[in-house]
Amino acid sequence: MAEPARPTRETRRLRRRAEHAFRRAELAVWQLGEPGAEVPTALRDLDEALARLDEPLRHATGLATRRTELDGALQEGAVRDRYVRDHGVDEVTRVTTSAGDRIYRIVAPTFPGHENYLYVVVTPAGALLWDVGSGPMSRPVIQRGLEVIRRVHLDPLPEADFRGVLVSHAHIDHFGDAAFFRDALHAPLMVHELDARVLTRFEERVVVTAKDLGVFLARAGIPRDRREQLEGMYLAGKDFFRSVEVDRRLRHDNMLLGRLRVIHTPGHCPGHICLRVDNALLVADQVLEPITPNLSPQSVTPFNGLENYLGGLRRLRLLEGIDHVLPAHAEPIPSLGARIDRILEHHQERLARVTDSCAVPRTVAEVADALYGAQEGYNVLLALTEAGAHVEYLHQYGRLRIANVDEVARERDPVLRYVTD
Repeated sequence: MAEPARPTRETRRLRRRAEHAFRRAELAVWQLGEPGAEVPTALRDLDEALARLDEPLRHATGLATRRTELDGALQEGAVRDRYVRDHGVDEVTRVTTSAGDRIYRIVAPTFPGHENYLYVVVTPAGALLWDVGSGPMSRPVIQRGLEVIRRVHLDPLPEADFRGVLVSHAHIDHFGDAAFFRDALHAPLMVHELDARVLTRFEERVVVTAKDLGVFLARAGIPRDRREQLEGMYLAGKDFFRSVEVDRRLRHDNMLLGRLRVIHTPGHCPGHICLRVDNALLVADQVLEPITPNLSPQSVTPFNGLENYLGGLRRLRLLEGIDHVLPAHAEPIPSLGARIDRILEHHQERLARVTDSCAVPRTVAEVADALYGAQEGYNVLLALTEAGAHVEYLHQYGRLRIANVDEVARERDPVLRYVTD
């Protein structure tokens, strides 16, 4: 069975436009928007954005009901409080755990057309900020989210209560503004030990990874001129971040604030971690719905790869008593176990497709084309690394072999061709 059908790009775009219009309207209603923002104008813009969605979608997504409830929230009292409880304001929503800890979600843009879900965890022992966005684009939204927590959710959240700025993994949309928030919140910066060097030696990591990526692309069968384009694409935008010192290097099963458990789940990133907060689990990019995180081969980045990723999923699958699954790029997931089972099944299906496609010798580039078809922009690189991770896994387990060993022995920089063993 294939992954569930995804909404069209246009539908997703229109829905996100409506969501942003809700954010602006809510900020105006709660007097948290830009100076001079007027409620009637914000509501008119919201209605225009909703009108671009067809009526069945407005009702299926709950946006129509939410619009009606926003009118009620113009008045003080129970209706206004219920709106905050059910929808949040500025997409800042709250989950309360079985032990009474509060987890607030902040939705922040990190790149054009790309958003991250960050979280503030508040316990009697203090607070943590989980992920920090990419930098200038996300910073004001995160700062405003902290203000919404204080003024709308009425959680005082003094900066003195922050006990850590916790990076889930070393991808730029999750750690790009680490230095700013560490200093602003006067809290130690924490990251898993396998990702610490990315933050502390960022310039070194980018150079070395770009070289390893070039070797991978050459062996994948990508021509030199195209390799240079893809390497340049990888390096684009990475010069704005500067190395920053990490205050605490985390390991699997570390406990934070007395009872929050760190769970190491490598594969998507070497030091990727999840965080258990009572009956809630912050999963970052490890478990997403309806998509799955991109994987790259261990030959490019050690501790990445499909084998590590599947192992991390199985580690999470053993957890019991999880009622709230909070990811970094999608809405809460209803069932951790069911979604993990589906992801495991999805990767087995993909491995079978790779095996079938290699009935005749193929390069990784040819496998990527067979799996994903023609791609554009950065998606070309993502398709190649994802295909490479699956080919690497099958080769490691002896289900694929290299068909052109003699050629590999002769050439200095050979293209590898894989065939089903």
